[in-house]
Amino acid sequence: MAAFTAIRGATLVTLDEDDTVVEPGDLFIEGDRIAYAGPAGGFTPPEGAEVREIEGRDRVVMPGLVNCHTHSYAAFLKGSVDTDPLDVFMLGAILSAGARDARDVYVSAQVQALEMLLTGSTACLDHFSHRPRHSAEILDAVMSGYRDAGVRAAVAPMFSDIPFVETLPLTEEEMPAALRAELPSGPQPHDPYFEMMAEVAARWADDPRVDLMLGVDSPQRCTDALLRRAGAFCAEHGIGNHTHLMEAKTQWAMAEGRAPDGFVAYLADCGLAGPRSSFAHFVWFTDADLEKTAETGVHVVHNPASNLILGSGIQPLLRLIEAGVPVAFGSDGLNTGHMSMFEKTRLAALLTRVTDPDPDRWLKAPSALRMATVNGASALGRAGQAGVLAAGQLADIVILDGATVALSPRGEIAQQIVFYESGSSVRDVLVDGRHVLADGKPTGFDGAAILAEGRERAARLARDNQAALANAERYYPGLKAMVRRVVSSETGPCRIAMLT
Repeated sequence: MAAFTAIRGATLVTLDEDDTVVEPGDLFIEGDRIAYAGPAGGFTPPEGAEVREIEGRDRVVMPGLVNCHTHSYAAFLKGSVDTDPLDVFMLGAILSAGARDARDVYVSAQVQALEMLLTGSTACLDHFSHRPRHSAEILDAVMSGYRDAGVRAAVAPMFSDIPFVETLPLTEEEMPAALRAELPSGPQPHDPYFEMMAEVAARWADDPRVDLMLGVDSPQRCTDALLRRAGAFCAEHGIGNHTHLMEAKTQWAMAEGRAPDGFVAYLADCGLAGPRSSFAHFVWFTDADLEKTAETGVHVVHNPASNLILGSGIQPLLRLIEAGVPVAFGSDGLNTGHMSMFEKTRLAALLTRVTDPDPDRWLKAPSALRMATVNGASALGRAGQAGVLAAGQLADIVILDGATVALSPRGEIAQQIVFYESGSSVRDVLVDGRHVLADGKPTGFDGAAILAEGRERAARLARDNQAALANAERYYPGLKAMVRRVVSSETGPCRIAMLT
C-alpha cells in the first residue's frame, strides 16, 4: 500500500527558477521524494493509500538550507574567539581542539547537527579536523553522529603535510628561530590518510545520507606530491574534494613562490578543481583565479560571517556570480559564530549593497535563497536532486511557523525570510521525507542530553588545553605583526573596507 506524508494549505516557497510561491499550497511526499508541490487540492493520493498529515495552516514550507563549510570539532569551542585574525585564530584552534576520543567526536557532531536542525539546515559539509591525525574509528564516529541525527552530511577529513609555521610569510623578526624551533617540523606521512580514506569510503558507500569527501586543508599547506596523490585518489574513487582557498591575504602572499599561475590553476593541474570540487572562503582571488574557477566548474563556498569575525576580508560575491561560478554559503566552525544559514544568507545579500554602488546589481532575496539551497545541494554532490519544492526532488524540507513576529504581518515572503528570519520560526524539519525535527525537538536523539554532555566534555578540554594556549601567546605578537604587514601592503587584490 502506498504511503504519503501531506502538508496541506501552507505557503510553499518553491525556489524554482521562476520564484514561484504557492498560497495556499499542498505538498505530498512519497518515500524520500516529493510527489507533488502545487496549488491546494491539485493532488489526490491513490485510493487506499495511507496518508500522514502534518499541519500546514499558517505554515511556510521551503527547501532545507545547506551549510557547505563547517568544522564539527568547533562545537566545543563556542565563545573562544574575539579579535583574532585568521592566522592567530588557527594556532589557537589547533591547540584548543585538544586530544579527543571517539565519543568526543560523536557528541561534537551531534551538537552541530542539533544547531543545524533548530535553524533550518538539512545538510552540511563538515571539513573535519582531528589531531594529531585521523583514524577510521574517528571518522566512523563523526559520520555516525550525523547518521543518528538524521541529517544529510558530507564529511571531508582535512589533511596537510607541511608544518603550519612554514606555510606563512613570516620574517625572522616576526618568528625568531628560537620560537620556530619549538614548533613541529617535518612532513606527515601520506599512506595512513589514504589507507584510512579507502577503508571508510568502502564501509559507508551505501549510506543514503552521509558521504565521504577528500578534504585538503589548504594547498599552501600541502606538498606537490600530496596534492597530486589526492587528485588521483578522487578520480579513482569517484568522490569530491573540498579545501580552504585564498581565505586571507597571507594565503595570497604564499601563492607567488608556490603557484606562479595561481592556486586554482595549480589545483586543476593536480586534479582537484572541477564540478565535484569546492573552495571555501575564496576571498583574495585574482582575475586569473576567477577565470580558471569559472572554466573548471568549481563551487565556491562564501562564509560572510566568518570572514568578518576573523578580519579576513569581503569576498567579491557579485564578480563570482557574474562569471557564472556556482556559489553556496557556509557558516565555518561554531567558534566563529552560530550556524543559522538564514543569517549567513542575509549577510551575503547585505554585503553586496555596500560593495557595489549600482542597486540593479545587488543580490536579490530569491537568488540568495537559491544559493543557500539549490547551489548548496549541488556543492554536496546532489545537483538536480534537492533544493527546490518540486515533484521528484529529495524531500529535504523546512516548515516555518508563519505566525511568528518574523513572518507576520506578511509581505513578499522571500524578502521576509532573508531579511527577517533568524531560524526562530523553524518548527519541523524533514530529511528524505523523515521527520528529524518535530515541533522544535529532534526525533533521532535527545538534544538536551547531548548539550549537557557537550558542556562537560568541552569543559574538560578547556582545562586540559589551558597551559598550551597560555604558552602559545608568545607567538601572537609576531603573527599579528605579519598580518599587519601583509594586509597593509599595496600589492595584490584589495578585500578590506577602508572608510574615509
